Amino acid sequence: MKIIRILLAGLLLVPLAMPAQAVSRKTDVVTLYNGDTVTGEIKSLFGGILELSTDAMGTLKIEWQEIARLESKYNYEIRLSDGRRHYGTMNSDTRPGELVVEDLYGDHSVDSLAIVELRPIEERWIDRLDVYLSANYNYTKASSVQSITFNTEIGYENENSRTSLTSRVVNTNTLDEDTSSGRVDLARRVWTDRARLYRLFYGNLEYNDELGLDRRVTVGAGLGRYFIDNNRHRFSGAFGLQALTERQVESSGTDQSLELFISSEYAIWQFDTPEMDIALTGALFPSLTESGRVRSNTDIRIRWEIIEDLFWDVSAWATYDNKADSGNQVDYGVSTGIGWEY
Repeated sequence: MKIIRILLAGLLLVPLAMPAQAVSRKTDVVTLYNGDTVTGEIKSLFGGILELSTDAMGTLKIEWQEIARLESKYNYEIRLSDGRRHYGTMNSDTRPGELVVEDLYGDHSVDSLAIVELRPIEERWIDRLDVYLSANYNYTKASSVQSITFNTEIGYENENSRTSLTSRVVNTNTLDEDTSSGRVDLARRVWTDRARLYRLFYGNLEYNDELGLDRRVTVGAGLGRYFIDNNRHRFSGAFGLQALTERQVESSGTDQSLELFISSEYAIWQFDTPEMDIALTGALFPSLTESGRVRSNTDIRIRWEIIEDLFWDVSAWATYDNKADSGNQVDYGVSTGIGWEY
């Protein structure tokens, strides 16, 4: 299908668009509680792990709780566990485990363990991108069923919002027939004055041969909140209203309807051996215009880092529609493969 060719072309073009690394600024100083000092460039803090690029030892992964002092003259987005965000430079207080964040509003003393994420504020938009791509393949000899899955996750974050593009394309071949399904989501989370709350705007394109869905286009808006956000796991939820237009495979016309949406996301990270992270998302869509109709989507992804930026990926998904025209109410899939992160 056309959408598959577009996504494949995008996967090929993304590496070409990545710029060569600029001259590194390895002047950040990290001091551990045992007295060791390392100089390098802070790449990120996420999941309780600080990534520090050095000249002599490559990229080091240091447990955040082991760091006593940190000094950097560059600007960072600093996100706290209570949802607040600061944008500025960091230096250590007189006490180990305390950081002084300097921004436009002055100096702020912050407990280092309250910091859940650090992101360098990049000047070029390309450097603000987070990209994860995976290609999975499954084959069952006994039934001659083969399945190919492509997953894409692209995120862009600035001081005001985070925009994300996610997609999943699945092609399944059997002796009797070939089927395909796909989903593309574009979402934007806009930060509000209330630290844990955000406004959500999104659009969606979906098709599914198994459920008899030729295409479905959805746009919606709502409010979301982070309920848990720390160095080990994160849980958020959102609700709102969405409008959709859809056409079934066996229908020549299109239908429009209005739905509520209730969604949640949970992620957990483990950086002890074996290193892995798990992400689970789910959404429920009760219809407001079609009596008794309920839809839902569920996705889970587990991945283990094999080498730096290369992962072993296990993904599963399920789609439910209690009034699907095909007679099948549920479609699901499980796949394994290789993923790459930029």
